[in-house]
Amino acid sequence: MFPESGLSHLAAIALTTVGTLASAAGASLPSQSAFFLSRSENRNQVHYALRLDEACRPVGTQPVQVYWRMLERGPSEVEELLGVEQPVYGLEDPQTVEATTEGGWRVRVRLRAFPSRPIDITTARVDGKCQVQAWTKLGNSVSRLEHVFVKTSWPFSVDFVRLDGVGSDGQPVHDLIRQ
Repeated sequence: MFPESGLSHLAAIALTTVGTLASAAGASLPSQSAFFLSRSENRNQVHYALRLDEACRPVGTQPVQVYWRMLERGPSEVEELLGVEQPVYGLEDPQTVEATTEGGWRVRVRLRAFPSRPIDITTARVDGKCQVQAWTKLGNSVSRLEHVFVKTSWPFSVDFVRLDGVGSDGQPVHDLIRQ
């Protein structure tokens, strides 16, 4: 379960005006998004993506990159996170990278707002392509994480956070966190 302080941090930043964000047009952003976060106030998304080489291996000691996909402006608009957004949307250090017994790779990350719930991002070559997936505890079991939804309220609060994923049986799984 997320600590209450995680929701408080999320509330403090959740209503940041996206119009003030600095452009990251020149930044090199990965294309292998593992999961994303959206908020009730607009269509923009925060993506958590794994930077990979040609062999589907994570690149560098910090292979998971976090960035905004600014859907309110268009499908190809992306921006870096601002420093003030790091406590909510950023990642804790370190990002632990290790090979799996199945021949793939796993990167363990923790969201700064919710460090008590680790997320494992895995990669493997499937049908000649890199497959990236995120895994965390949803309900009583580990499931594939696809989406984090934050329902915000005026002026600066969070009603709830919902994690959406897919269970081992292929069925949708949701974990609702209220303050």
